[in-house]
Amino acid sequence: MTRISLATFFICISFIYAQPSGQSIILKMDQRLKPVDIEMDFKMTLRSSSKKNNRKSHFRLMKQMEKRYQDGKFKSKLLLRFIEPKEVKGSSLLNWDWVGKKNDDQWLYIPKLRKVKRIRPSDKSRNFQGSEFTYGDFMERDLDLDSYELITQDYFSGNECYVVKATPNDKSSYQPRIFWIDKTHYLIRKIEFFNSDNEKVKILEKLDYVKNNQYWTPTKKIMKNLLNGNSTEMEVLKVSYDQGLKDNIFTEKYLKRF
Repeated sequence: MTRISLATFFICISFIYAQPSGQSIILKMDQRLKPVDIEMDFKMTLRSSSKKNNRKSHFRLMKQMEKRYQDGKFKSKLLLRFIEPKEVKGSSLLNWDWVGKKNDDQWLYIPKLRKVKRIRPSDKSRNFQGSEFTYGDFMERDLDLDSYELITQDYFSGNECYVVKATPNDKSSYQPRIFWIDKTHYLIRKIEFFNSDNEKVKILEKLDYVKNNQYWTPTKKIMKNLLNGNSTEMEVLKVSYDQGLKDNIFTEKYLKRF
């Protein structure tokens, strides 16, 4: 073996061993400081590609409140509530994320029916209120339910990213996903979603982040459905952290209050 080929060999070996693992990248991303609670007002814009739909886009104004727990039986609780327009005002989604449970609990409140409906695990892959987000997209999946592989490095929206594939370890409705995680701040920039036939079906792009004090918040994200051409954009209008949100906000009783 010549000197040049030997040098090339050792450079390649050094490069391979210098790469972080997919697992370590995901863990570092998860270690970013998060607020105890967060309250956001945001605008959801639904865009249709259908020629039959005269209204190519329409909007929803929403409020999101989330509380995280350091101990006890819950990891987090989340409430989403529609504010405008009138026809969806008061519709709400409540999510409880339990410690040690594979499936979260979710409830949907429809004001016109004055009824709270429990979302079954089998329904969490359904679209949420006409958007391209599913009920499951508002849940945080436990990291240990997936295996992670660093498959390449690439650029997205001007950010150099690790590209990590997440493959489910359990038999669930989840399918493989591919994450673009930027190398500077370890923020998710893009997620590709696949179905059981390994067909790419959706892409979530997180285009803008802001940092307030120690916390990073995605302020603009777009979910694109590659099968029907529709998309849903979520843009944060206002955000507050660590306000001391009370537990009674995240109850079935509170869902009916508006």
